[in-house]
Amino acid sequence: MVLRMRKVLVGAGMLLVAVAAHAADFSVGRVDITFAESGWKEVPLPDQSHVYGGEKDGALSVQAKLYVLEASASEGQALVLVSANSQGLGGGRGGYMTYNPDCKSDGRIFREGNEGFGARFMQCLTVTPQYTSESVFKALAPHIVDLQKAGVVSVQRPVFTVWSQHAISTGSFVDVRVFVVSPLGGDAAAVSEALPKGVLPEHVAWGRRLQDAVKDSVYSLTGRLTMPAVKLAVRSDGGG
Repeated sequence: MVLRMRKVLVGAGMLLVAVAAHAADFSVGRVDITFAESGWKEVPLPDQSHVYGGEKDGALSVQAKLYVLEASASEGQALVLVSANSQGLGGGRGGYMTYNPDCKSDGRIFREGNEGFGARFMQCLTVTPQYTSESVFKALAPHIVDLQKAGVVSVQRPVFTVWSQHAISTGSFVDVRVFVVSPLGGDAAAVSEALPKGVLPEHVAWGRRLQDAVKDSVYSLTGRLTMPAVKLAVRSDGGG
């Protein structure tokens, strides 16, 4: 009897561990997402159908969701907008896309990826300095502007942005846009090149980890996307 009870307790303990381990799992289109941290909340957004940056007639069924991590007042809020195809090109009827990527840095924004005409894939990592949240959201995430007005999210300060995209000729793609008020932790020493003013080397290092995860997800049969840990630095002003 005691042995049976021990087995039941061990089994229950394993079940609790399994539930905790998957507490931060979500799905967007064909992609299953795992966050390293607990506390993420999902905000569904309207599904879309459009050609995703490719030179091919037809449309992709695209799903997008916003994930919000509420941190302490001194850390601010983290927002992650994820978009992915839920069906293949033309609603799953097959087809191939080519891309015309132009992923290169300029004087204000760091970019890293491929360039060319009629490419079979597109990859781009974009890292920005701080910009006002309103201007960034209008340009990169207009849904968030409406969510701010509705009080669903509250980001009034300037934000840093790390944005990773990868798309292949079948039309499969993953697009992850990360917005944070406080700097992200990362290995700044791993970045040796000169960066545009205000672009943090730790954000480039973190973004490269994100880019690897996004690429792995696109080529994975399961679509699994394992997000790098989002570690927010405490703001020096301690504001809320």
